[in-house]
Amino acid sequence: MQQKQFLGMMPILPTAILPDGTLDEKSQRRLVRYGLQSGAVAIGHFGFASEFHKISDTDRRQLIKIIVDETAGRVPVFIGVTAQGFGISINYAKEAEQLGADIIMAALPLINLPDSEAAFSFYQKLSQAVNLPIIIQDVPESANVLSPELVWRMYQEIENVKYVKAEGSNFVPKIEQIMQLSQGKLEVIGGAGGRHMIHLLRLGVTSFMTGTEALELHGAVVKAFLANEKDEAAQLYFEKILPYFMFYESYSEELLKSMLHLRGIIDHPDVIAPRAKPQMSEIEGQEFRWILDRVGLLERWEEFL
Repeated sequence: MQQKQFLGMMPILPTAILPDGTLDEKSQRRLVRYGLQSGAVAIGHFGFASEFHKISDTDRRQLIKIIVDETAGRVPVFIGVTAQGFGISINYAKEAEQLGADIIMAALPLINLPDSEAAFSFYQKLSQAVNLPIIIQDVPESANVLSPELVWRMYQEIENVKYVKAEGSNFVPKIEQIMQLSQGKLEVIGGAGGRHMIHLLRLGVTSFMTGTEALELHGAVVKAFLANEKDEAAQLYFEKILPYFMFYESYSEELLKSMLHLRGIIDHPDVIAPRAKPQMSEIEGQEFRWILDRVGLLERWEEFL
């Protein structure tokens, strides 16, 4: 498979739902348009920001169809296929390819974590099952299994493995090790919601998967840095992103959709049941809104597409 270098934001969309828990197609399509208007270089779904582990197979198929249709080939669509069984992940990947996805993203199972050889075997079988580039997603649960050496070996020996999204524990030094081993051949995609974005840019990372809650800001940081306007990138990161991120990191499932709802991008802020955490307190909510106002993230999104 041909490897494309991505320069910019590759947002993972949340799953927009109505208050009764059913899919909100209008809001989901609006999310895609918001991503495209914000300069996304790829659009993705079924990551943690999508609440992938709470989505039925029927809704998965519908969501892929919506996203592929609304994107309309303007940028690649990547689809997460992480599941608790290898066979389920492979079936998800086949389905995603049939429905028009351009790239597959897969993490290891979060329960019954395999050892390194079983992990290699899984990605090898995944590559044999589809004719699409594969992103290895390294999450905290798999960080000890997916060592830099194993990731580099998989890139060399498994045909369709082309990228790694590194966001597991100690991901900054791990990314540096992967980039040194591969001498830049294996493209590393930043994650972790944008945490350490400026530091990963300094290491040479050029693309990032985050949620969509402040896509213009995240994209502006990457664009400025890649244009060699590094002081502007740092100023945006430290003055616009980190202030809200102090609250966001603790309540991301709730606040991702709340921020998008406040800006008119999705119609309802509901998360898919059950909730991951209790709601933030009233005083935290007040302070969070104060921060959003200060950094300009309470302004309504104006749709032009």
